[in-house]
Amino acid sequence: MEGIISGLKRMEIHDGDGIRTTVFFKGCPLRCLWCHNPETFSKKSQIAHFSEKCVSCGSCNGACEYGAVNLGKIDHNKCVYCLDCVKICPVDALTAFGTTYDEKTLADILAKDKPFFEKSGGGVTMSGGECLFQPDFAVALAKELKSRGISVYVDTSGFTSREVLESIIPYTDKFLYDIKAIDDEVHKTCTGQDNKVILDNLKFLISNGISVEIRYPLVVGYNDAECEKIGQWLKNNAFRGKVKVLQYHSMASSRYEALGMKSTLPNTKTTPDDVKNAVEILKSFGIDTINGITDN
Repeated sequence: MEGIISGLKRMEIHDGDGIRTTVFFKGCPLRCLWCHNPETFSKKSQIAHFSEKCVSCGSCNGACEYGAVNLGKIDHNKCVYCLDCVKICPVDALTAFGTTYDEKTLADILAKDKPFFEKSGGGVTMSGGECLFQPDFAVALAKELKSRGISVYVDTSGFTSREVLESIIPYTDKFLYDIKAIDDEVHKTCTGQDNKVILDNLKFLISNGISVEIRYPLVVGYNDAECEKIGQWLKNNAFRGKVKVLQYHSMASSRYEALGMKSTLPNTKTTPDDVKNAVEILKSFGIDTINGITDN
């Protein structure tokens, strides 16, 4: 079984308990306006040009036999992802997003950090994009990691079929589950999709006693008015897990530019006080809530 991965982030402490390695899967069915991983939208491999690193040396021009590169700028219609330009770039201005692995090869790489996982109570977090958008590979990798005694967390939007969700539950220690909005129209505006399947899947996990931590990405002017609705929904559905409120930032704008994509990042600011206020609102519903800025 093969899957395509945009990158790995080792020694991570914000994507679940303990020290973890986060695996970023390519591909996502949502288009969240505030997404800071635009390189994971598509399942296809991509090359990005970070102009702030480029020294205009011209090395990449001669490297590309297809004429897809001109001083780092990429003609994605001509690019065949041979990676010759990436390999020759002396300053890493050209970056490849999208490496194909089989589950055993990737598990071999991830298992190198097993001593850190064991000492810290950590493991591997499968993220994205949406890791369940590559369902067969996600299940295969999770199963392989579990067979090696490595903890697996699944970071998901929940926008997947019940069949896919049930298939990965046996190999998952905890779901890190996004709630972006309860109101369906707000959710459509912010992500391009409705949230019925997301909320239905979350109800299923809660009612079956599956370990879940909710992630609430707070974006002032977009979904901050959803805070009380989220608290009420979780209370009504007897949620007993933890909620983590995450602060929106726009630091990913250079990634959109590097990929030749139009940025959708909202021109708004979410302050630490905004996050603190959201935490207090959720706590008022009896929900165990932590601040994504100040708490781990």
